[in-house]
Amino acid sequence: MSLLPPERRPLRVAMVGMGGVTKQFRHWPERVIGRALVRRGHSVVNIAYHDPKHPALTSWQEEIDGIQVRRVPVRHWPNNRLRAALEATGPFDVMYLQHPRNVLAYGATRWAQAQNIPTVYTWNGPFHDRYLVDDRERPYDEQPKYERIIWSLLEVLRRTWRDGRLRDHLRNYWLHWPIAAANALMPISQHEADCVRTAGLTQSQFVVPQWLDFAAIEAAPLNPPDLPRPALLFIGQLSPRKGYDLLLRALPAVLDCYPTATVLMVSGLNQEDRAKLDQMAQELGIAERVQVLGRVEDSELVNLYRAADLYITPTRYEGFGLTLLEAMTAGCPLISTDIPVVNETVQHGVNGWLTRYDDPQDLARGILTLLDDEVLRRRLVAGGHQTIATRFREDLLAARVEDVFYGVLDNSAAGSR
Repeated sequence: MSLLPPERRPLRVAMVGMGGVTKQFRHWPERVIGRALVRRGHSVVNIAYHDPKHPALTSWQEEIDGIQVRRVPVRHWPNNRLRAALEATGPFDVMYLQHPRNVLAYGATRWAQAQNIPTVYTWNGPFHDRYLVDDRERPYDEQPKYERIIWSLLEVLRRTWRDGRLRDHLRNYWLHWPIAAANALMPISQHEADCVRTAGLTQSQFVVPQWLDFAAIEAAPLNPPDLPRPALLFIGQLSPRKGYDLLLRALPAVLDCYPTATVLMVSGLNQEDRAKLDQMAQELGIAERVQVLGRVEDSELVNLYRAADLYITPTRYEGFGLTLLEAMTAGCPLISTDIPVVNETVQHGVNGWLTRYDDPQDLARGILTLLDDEVLRRRLVAGGHQTIATRFREDLLAARVEDVFYGVLDNSAAGSR
């Protein structure tokens, strides 16, 4: 049954991204948004990367949650498989593109323009863009270099004339021109919206935060694991950006007060990551208080959130931070970093606890503050539930996405008359 008001017709939406819609990753934004649009009566096609080395991206085509998925080779332009997939699954009313490194965006936008299809773009974490920052692991340690981004073909020619680096300048242009060419922008945070304006883009933009399939989290069977106490949960890549090193450096001070405190690390590991982690833990004398769980299934992850005493994400940068929403939904009090984007979701002392950037001592103080105060932890959990119920409701956010799509479609129709 369609959830659309009677005055609005269903849309045919093309979503063009990177990993896109997969069976393995239920909370990836494309799948969450696409599923919500299908539930509301729209038709959604997702065009994304085909990668035989990635188990989630090996199928050329499938249907997931009512979304038609087509995968194509990863190349900028020309990309004949991309064009064929768009022509086979169209026509479309609107095209929605995501990510700062979306190799398919240039060819898809060119095709959409030739078909008079309006496009909407979400940069999805601008500081993931290597042309904007040199160190994507610690982007707040430097000033973003907006002047390096190439928005026009004329600028490609100018820079190539100066330095001869045609290939790199073309790649820069192919990644960024689709953002400049979009009919509207849909940033996922106010910080991203501010970056868009600082970059010089002037299109209409509408902030729509990401959300999760909250019902799936709440419906996960209750199967509490037997954890050491207090249990400090970390989820994410073992990279400087995620701040796992800060948590390890904070742990000795925590152990002075809570000798059995244990960090549980959920992360996809390679041998190099594990070696760095083990070496740091040994040097800090905390190896026995760090447990590496590797990757876990979604249902197991939900139960880890439910059972952990704290969820700790001492991040140095987030494009959005979906694990914050996961922790709030599962009822786990959380600690994160007082940085842009994160502090749009987390209100200090209301639905989480924020600590200073790159400061393991302040992180340790935050952990001890929450471990010492059960009433505070309960208050933060209640605040998290309230945040999800009011600010991240799927019906409200999906309706905002619809409004953006109908708006660009109406403006495109008016401009063609």
